Amino acid sequence: MGHNLTAVQGRRYNAAIDPKINNDRADPGPVTDLSIISRGDSVMKAIQMHKTGTVDVLNYEDVQTPAPGKGQVLVKVVSASVNFADVMVRKGTYPFMPPLPATPGLECSGVVEAVGEGVTGLRPGQPVVLLGEKCYAEYVVAETASVTPIPEGLDMDEAAAVIVNYATAYHMLHTMGQIQPGQTLLIHAAAGGVGTAVIQLAKEAGAKVIGLTSSREKVAYTVQQGIDYIVNHRTDNVVKRIMEITYKKGVDLVLNSVAGDTFARDLEVLAPFGNIIWFGFAAGPPEGNLAEQLGTHFGKSVGIRTFVIYTVAQSAPELMAQSLDRLFAQLAAKKIRPHIHGRMPLSEAARAHEFLESGAVMGKLILKP
Repeated sequence: MGHNLTAVQGRRYNAAIDPKINNDRADPGPVTDLSIISRGDSVMKAIQMHKTGTVDVLNYEDVQTPAPGKGQVLVKVVSASVNFADVMVRKGTYPFMPPLPATPGLECSGVVEAVGEGVTGLRPGQPVVLLGEKCYAEYVVAETASVTPIPEGLDMDEAAAVIVNYATAYHMLHTMGQIQPGQTLLIHAAAGGVGTAVIQLAKEAGAKVIGLTSSREKVAYTVQQGIDYIVNHRTDNVVKRIMEITYKKGVDLVLNSVAGDTFARDLEVLAPFGNIIWFGFAAGPPEGNLAEQLGTHFGKSVGIRTFVIYTVAQSAPELMAQSLDRLFAQLAAKKIRPHIHGRMPLSEAARAHEFLESGAVMGKLILKP
């Protein structure tokens, strides 16, 4: 089936000890009477933002339960992933902003609750994942192209962590980066959700992985994930350390979710014919004169490319479908291991955003409706 999607992704908390984080994995089943929901005249809970700004704009409200139209599916959300793109939507800085009022949330796992006219291949009670929008809610309606069936029995929290993080990592490594066995790559934010996926998938591909992170806890976490080398960008001389690790050759691929002032350093450690793939804005847009920075390394024949997972979903839906099939097969076989840092009730989405922005999250944070 196709995956042609519509592009629209403080205080410090310890998820390991926070008693308010819900680690109950019990998944609610589908409702048995679909008639009320199919009419769209019932009420559900959702996060609504009527303006952009701080976490205070995330309101837990009663809204009308959506009804599936022709070619659409109603999904009961089991696990909604929290992504940094959601933070950018909340702040109003995401490149693909939805109209207000808006419900954040770009990915979730759930169970098909009802299907609209003309829908085939999906049935009530079927476990699925969704890449799209409005996932911070008890129910979400989506075009069938946005909904992917998954094998029965998967952990729904882990399934919710695959569709953005692991698909992004997979396509940056293979579709964009063309990574080869024996090559070396550098991943920013190595302890994050995409970083975790990159470590696991790059090791499977036979590549060596150098990661950047910012604390002893995150160093230990990335070592557990199988990283080859980890550099603390707050305490180490990053360029010196990477050139030591690579015997002055540099890295073949840099995966940068940060930008800000990081490109100059990335270009310093890039090997001849290497590439930087820029896929995030954690520190804002690139700073400085990018043409000048790139020109300084003109003789190395290097490049900078951009990546967003929606490009694959929109422009190469069959490729997206193939990659998701492969990733969920790997998840079922326990060959990939999404790390769920913590679970919070949907009503605490504001606190989840604070937690994510604090930099303390390792792996994925999940909201439970």
